[in-house]
Amino acid sequence: MKIKAVKKTVCTLLALVLALSAALPAGAEGFAFNWDVDEIPKNPEPHCKSILMLNLDTDTVVYTLNPDERLSMASLTKIMSYIVAYETIPDIENTIITVPQSVEDELEGTGSSLADIAVGEELTGLQLLYLMMVPSGNDAALTLAKYVDSLYEQGRISPEPDDPQAGNSQPATDDPQFAGMADIDYVEEGTEDSGEGEPEEYTGDPAGYTPDSYFVQLMNKKAEELGCRNTHFTNPHGLYNPDHYTTARDMATIAEYAMTLPNFTEITGTFAYTKPATNVNDYEVTFHSTNKLLQNYMDEASGIEYYYQYATGIKTGSHDQAGYCLVASATALGYTYIVVCLGDMEGYEQKVHGEMLDARSLFRWALTTLSKKTVAAQGDVMSSVNLEYAFQKDQLLLAAGESASVMLPNSVDASSILVTVNKPESVQAPVRKGEQVGTAVLSYAGEEIATVPLVAAESVSRSDLLASWEQGKSLLSSPWFLVIIAVIVTLVIVYFILVAMYRRKQRMLRRVRKFRDM
Repeated sequence: MKIKAVKKTVCTLLALVLALSAALPAGAEGFAFNWDVDEIPKNPEPHCKSILMLNLDTDTVVYTLNPDERLSMASLTKIMSYIVAYETIPDIENTIITVPQSVEDELEGTGSSLADIAVGEELTGLQLLYLMMVPSGNDAALTLAKYVDSLYEQGRISPEPDDPQAGNSQPATDDPQFAGMADIDYVEEGTEDSGEGEPEEYTGDPAGYTPDSYFVQLMNKKAEELGCRNTHFTNPHGLYNPDHYTTARDMATIAEYAMTLPNFTEITGTFAYTKPATNVNDYEVTFHSTNKLLQNYMDEASGIEYYYQYATGIKTGSHDQAGYCLVASATALGYTYIVVCLGDMEGYEQKVHGEMLDARSLFRWALTTLSKKTVAAQGDVMSSVNLEYAFQKDQLLLAAGESASVMLPNSVDASSILVTVNKPESVQAPVRKGEQVGTAVLSYAGEEIATVPLVAAESVSRSDLLASWEQGKSLLSSPWFLVIIAVIVTLVIVYFILVAMYRRKQRMLRRVRKFRDM
């Protein structure tokens, strides 16, 4: 009976432990955010499948939700198209580009968001960048891509991508994320966002732009250069393809890089862009941004005002397989953030931009509860290490080689920061001040927040006398030296034994001769 009682008690305790473990929140990169905030409309949980928020001032990831899940990106693709076009087309701002017939042919029937550019229309590269990013014109994106392809075919740009098959690489499509997606009808973003009504549905492979084109090769090559490991492009506009995907983390990396390029932040922060008269149209046309965070009025479809006064960009995206997607930026109080939101499927079906609400909620939270804290100041002594061959000094102080600042909750105290020092057991003089000896890893709530180099806080000269003495001691105590001494001693002992035996034998021989002589 007692054994049964013990077993019952143990089982009860195990069940209790498992229940408590399940109730504990899983560890996540960034900081905790309570979605049940005072939002209108109420936003008790995120609308998007995947989110990553990054503070650009300190390069600190402050919030994540499934940041490495591969998802369709829709027109967020055009951020990379901007990068490739700007870095590939010579003097893109002033280059005149003519819209080819193939752009109209390939986009016909796709329900694409368009900038209403006409075949034969002559536009500068800069105008096409505006038309691609502000109203999200697929025709502008495709025009830029085909122009780059034509330059390559004519041998006017070089070099080729390191891997000419980069655009041909076929990623695995058996990922559960993409199961069955090839059979879903496609509807690209745009005419709703462009203020032109509902897009038509398009079934099958959207557009005929080949994934092995030079422009797509450059897109994939650039993604690889930026360190994106879960991103693959098959076209320049974002029309659905099961092999066209990214993650919130990769897209944040791409957007952060794009923001360093000329005109990017100005273009993506533009609410309204007016295309001047051209050789085809003798009148101006004004286009408005698809980013509703920049629109200071109520959305007619949802009855919600998405406007956020500190929003500065960047790009929207949507289609049946991606839902609503967004890369948004905001600047206030000396801080700049970007938020990547992917996969708002429910909002897309209901025509409620949950991705905008998610981004706005995160911006408000970050700007009111997080601040930059210096977790390590250059020159601050953080540790010490054993020192050899120095006169009257056996410890070397180690200081932070550079300052490190990160975004942390306002309530965090310095004592909450854990410092883990990685250093050798000892160093040998001479040592120069500023010479790196190790590193210090700073962590908060189990997450690494910064790594700083540890350097010598002072210069220390070498004592040759101590060095000789220590090296002598080291030699005398080394295993090899002891082995050699043991061998020598053994040989000496053997030698003396042999000499003794030889002498004994000689004495015996002399005695034998003496007896014979008698």
